[in-house]
Amino acid sequence: MKILTTPLRIVFIFVLVLLISSTSVFSQAAPRDFKNSVKFNVSNTLLYDNSYQFSYERIIKENQSLNVFAGYQEFPLIKVDIDNVDFDKKSSRKGYSLGADYRFYLGSINKYKGPRGVYLAPFISFFQFETDRDLKYTNPNTQVVSSTNLNSKLNLTNFGGELGYQFVLWDRFVIDCVLFGPSLTRYKYNLKLDGQIPGLDENETFQKIVEAMKEKFPELGNLSNDNDVEKKGVQSITAVGFRYNISIGYRF
Repeated sequence: MKILTTPLRIVFIFVLVLLISSTSVFSQAAPRDFKNSVKFNVSNTLLYDNSYQFSYERIIKENQSLNVFAGYQEFPLIKVDIDNVDFDKKSSRKGYSLGADYRFYLGSINKYKGPRGVYLAPFISFFQFETDRDLKYTNPNTQVVSSTNLNSKLNLTNFGGELGYQFVLWDRFVIDCVLFGPSLTRYKYNLKLDGQIPGLDENETFQKIVEAMKEKFPELGNLSNDNDVEKKGVQSITAVGFRYNISIGYRF
């Protein structure tokens, strides 16, 4: 699943309009028959920190291909306002993603055969993010300062379908745009404090962290919806998600 922010929507629309307006320039000759493509996901760099996601597409048969991807990314740090709690600016973050889609290029409407033009594809993907941050709690009654580590994990498993368009430029280069990708997404969010702190309400702390995430990323709005975060901050829900991305690559 991709958390599509407003700036990314603007970039997405701009790139699409630019490509469509110039497509006639690159359509004067049919591209050569290369069966392989490697691509880099550009849009992920706008969504996540230290994001490096690559994909490989292989033509299986005429107008059909298998596209697989894998990568590394870090979830952005979320600013959380909790009374008497200070978060360390330093953090340890990591995350990875992997998935695949099987593409059907629509020969009935595309001028050239795949991997060029409009395609439909079922897809499956998995994302995992993990963050460790230290926090300090000042007890308002005793003024005693206690510190502990907060570990958070967010897993997203997606099953869905997508509509996309892949441009081929100068035979060798591609721009792959997933335009619309509704999915059924399983979210699992786990928050855990490394030890108990006297006076600190763990459930209230976990709930405020989840609310801060929802404010920054509205697409996670169903997370912890009308429910308190369970003990140890574990919650799993199933909701509707969406996939969008722009990738650039090379054919061989």
